[in-house]
Order: sequence, then structure tokens, then C-alpha cells
Amino acid sequence: MNLSKTGTSGTTIGLVVVLIVVVVAAGAYIALNPGGKTTTVTAVSTATSTATAVSSVVATSTLVSTSVATSTLVTTSVSTATSSGLPAASITGGGGSLVYPIMSDWINTYSFVQPNIQITYNAIGSGKGISGITSGLFNFGESDAPLTAAQYAALPSGSNLLSIPISDSGIIPAYNIPGFTAHLNFTGNVLAEIFYGSITMWNDPRIASLQSPSVAAQLPAHTIQVYHRSDGSGTMYGFTQYLSDSNSTWAKNVGFSTGTLAWPVGVGCLHNAGVAACIAGNPYSLGPLEIAYEIANPGQINYGAVQNHFGTYILANLTNISQASAAGVKNGLPSTDSQWSSFSVIQQTFNDSADKYIYPISTFTYALVYQDLSASYASTTQAQAVATLSFLSWVVTSGQATGSTAPTTTLGYPPLPSAAVTLDKQLLATITYNGTPVLSGS
Repeated sequence: MNLSKTGTSGTTIGLVVVLIVVVVAAGAYIALNPGGKTTTVTAVSTATSTATAVSSVVATSTLVSTSVATSTLVTTSVSTATSSGLPAASITGGGGSLVYPIMSDWINTYSFVQPNIQITYNAIGSGKGISGITSGLFNFGESDAPLTAAQYAALPSGSNLLSIPISDSGIIPAYNIPGFTAHLNFTGNVLAEIFYGSITMWNDPRIASLQSPSVAAQLPAHTIQVYHRSDGSGTMYGFTQYLSDSNSTWAKNVGFSTGTLAWPVGVGCLHNAGVAACIAGNPYSLGPLEIAYEIANPGQINYGAVQNHFGTYILANLTNISQASAAGVKNGLPSTDSQWSSFSVIQQTFNDSADKYIYPISTFTYALVYQDLSASYASTTQAQAVATLSFLSWVVTSGQATGSTAPTTTLGYPPLPSAAVTLDKQLLATITYNGTPVLSGS
């Protein structure tokens, strides 16, 4: 694929150190997973929650710096990549923390593919990712849910913001029951009743009835401590969308949103990493968590299987999340000029009785980028437009292997379905600067 650009800049690939700026959630993730990523945090601050029990988690609003640590994956990239001589540019993105672990690896690896491009990603939640791109703070936003019709309507006059699937993942019911190692079974309805406050005890008959007799006998007579996100979140959007599909009371009284929700019960924790810390640090707890955190930290937090529409209890893994995404696009994806408000892998597969082994709480994550990058609302120079599209084009093609193949199988992000990759290429090809496509050729 060729890139439209001005000027020439020959670059020799070499090992470089790239300053990547991440937010608090990144620090919490690294703290849970020391040595497991290609970035090492030089100043770790973990996310805070409002829970007294986790008051030792340090709150901060400052950004923390990371530096690149080479890995087998990065070394391979250095030895095989060839520079296309892109002009030097610094670009900034921001959005969901769900995608942070793989976004970090994407940025690290891409720094060897294109050393002239410096990328900063702020893991501040999907809600702020959307507001950041619509207010011109970012060259690209990220959200774990597409924009709503109201958010599309509020875009600057004459603009069009594209939703580009960049990854898929699963949201799991994670819990901490001391001495309990079994994977519990859950239905969407029982999860909704727990998070609504209708089920309050671990040994409630409605939970016990879903388990084998031996597992049911182990359920403790203890109150469930519920945790959830305190900030606007695409992870919570996907989870509460599933609860809304599963339980009419939840749908009527709570609903789903990328903004902050009026949770009936529970304590809010900041970002996915904060939820992980709250669950890990508090016995008898339960909360929705992006599966990458469990895959990267096996055994630290237990999680349950969720019943799909076929009736199978599915314990989330890369295979069944990938199968769910493929099933979700079987009936087609929005066209290149469509809004994505009505599209959801979760809702596309909720009544799917044909696919026996799909994990039912699976979702896409989206890059958000203006279709016309030269307009004043995009706040983007031509070099930044080229850098942004170069990076996103790499992410949806070569970058897809980063999350699910050796040596980074522990990241927990299966590749996008081929239909989504095809559409992504078509979407990226429509993006212009001063009327000229930023990407040309294929």
C-alpha cells in the first residue's frame, strides 16, 4: 500500500527508544503483569477506586512514561521491516483501556517499522476517547463501542467520523472467592440479578442451580461484593448491553452506555486495571473484566463460564471469542458511509442458536478517525494524517497477529474476522486530506 505524502525522508531501521505516554490504567496493568509486556513502566501508578478496602491503591491524574524494551517480536520486526521514508510526525490517540495492552504492543512494534512516527496513546476510557476526538484533542480516538445516534448528531457540522474495527475481545465475570478454584456457570439473567442487587449471596439457589452438585456445595454463605467501572467505559457498555438483552428489568431501569451508568449496587473502580485490582484485592468479589487481564495474569483472578443462546456454558478463550466475532459479521457489516450505532457483535449473536461454541459477551473495539483530516475540527497536519493512516493500516493488517500469535499469545486479542479487515481497508481508503486520499494503491 502506498502513502500520499509531501517531501522525502529516507530512514534506516534501527533500534530506537520511543517515549510512549500512557495513563494510570497502563501502570496498573504493568503492575499486575511485570515482565510480561514489551513496555516497562518507569513510574508506576495504579488506578484508584472508591472502595475503602482498596484505599492503598494510589490515585493520580498524571501521565506516566514508558520506554521500549526489546522482545523477540520487536527484534523480528526490526530485522524484516523496511522503511517507506514517511515524514517525521507525532500523533496522539486516546480512548478505552480495554485495548491498552495490545495498543501498547502495537505502538512498540510499529516504532521499528516506522521510526519517524511517534505515537502517544492515553488510556482514559471510551467515553473520553469519543469526546477527545470530537473536540479535536486527538488524531484518532478509540472506543469499545460505536458512537450513538446522538453522538453522531453532535459531530461538527460537515464532518464524518469513521468507526474502524481494530480488535475484538471478550468481557468476563471475574470473581475472587477464597479457596474456590472451580469455574462457575452464569446466565445473563443471573448476572443481571446480581448486578441489580436481587441476588446478594454466593450460595443463592439461583446461582447454585447452574452448577454441578459438587460445585454448588462449595458456594460460600457470603455476601457478593460487586465491582464495576466508575468511568465511562466501552467494556461496561458491552457488559451492560448483554445484561439488557438478558433481563428486561435491567434494560428498563439501567440500560447500557459508554458514559457513566447509575449502577444499582456495587463500588466503582477506575479503568479495567482498577476493576482487576479491586477484584484481586477483595475476597468474595465479582466484577466485569476484559479477558486480556486474566490471560496476561493467569491464576490471579478466577472467572466464570457464560451460557450462550445455544445453551452451552462457554469459558471465554481466544478461539470462542474469535468465533463469536465471525458469527457477528455473518449477516454483514455497515457500509463505508454508514453510521455504526446499531451494530453490535453481542446483539448480533445474542439469539444465535446455530453457533454452539461462541462466547456471548464478545465485542469489537474501534478506532475513530475523521473522514476528512484536513478540516479544522480534525486539528491534523498532512504529516500527521499520513502517520495516522499508516499506523491504522498496519494495525488492521500486519498488527493483527500481535495479540494472538507467539511470542505474545498471552495478550488475549484474537485477530479480526477477514470480513472486518476487508471493510477496514475500504474505510481507510476513503479518508482524505485536502480532497486527496491519504492512502493510495493497495
